[in-house]
Amino acid sequence: MSNKRREFIVKSLIGTAGLVVGGLSGAAAAGSKKMEPPYPYKSIDPDMIAEKAYGYYLKGHCAYGVFASILDTLKESVGGPYLGIPGELFEFGRGGINGWGTICGTLNGAAAIISISCKGWKKVIDALYRWYEETPLPMYYPKHPAKYKGVFAASVATSPLCHISVMKWIEKTGFAYDSKARSERCARLTADVAKKTVELLNAYHKGTFKPVSAPGIYKTKMDCMTCHNMKVGSR
Repeated sequence: MSNKRREFIVKSLIGTAGLVVGGLSGAAAAGSKKMEPPYPYKSIDPDMIAEKAYGYYLKGHCAYGVFASILDTLKESVGGPYLGIPGELFEFGRGGINGWGTICGTLNGAAAIISISCKGWKKVIDALYRWYEETPLPMYYPKHPAKYKGVFAASVATSPLCHISVMKWIEKTGFAYDSKARSERCARLTADVAKKTVELLNAYHKGTFKPVSAPGIYKTKMDCMTCHNMKVGSR
């Protein structure tokens, strides 16, 4: 090997090592500057996010659809702390957490994005969940329906739980759980919840947000008697 070639290789290795060390040092420095929530927020167009969330549902279902659609929008408009958060973090939320029918995935994803983007997240989550319980949903109709092109009735969930919300809709419409219409219903619901979430966040950051009452019993917002006819804590 010629001296010139050897010299070129040595210089290249030294340069590469410098880049690696510099990169690691930069990463360490970035890691040391931990930014605590709430993170900065910029107003989001509700109609835009509804359409975006509908499309995201088709990729990763309900929790991902709400969380990732808003997260990716904030990555574009704010950047910073949002850039290191993967939207795929909430794919587990589908079907009430991996199909277990617990908390509706749309509300799961929404609560997460609310909790990192505003200081008063508890009141905003209460407002969203109360709206979800009382509002006939879905309302959104996509430009290009993906699963079912027809129009179907909306239903009132009366609960933030996935299995109750879905069953109320099935009772109202007569569609089967494993039908394409039911999947389309959840896609449209994802759009509705994402839209409402940014409406609430926009209002909160503009100073126009109005808290709502969220009555409950036994130190919880859930009224067990909605679903279960039993005496609680009677021993």
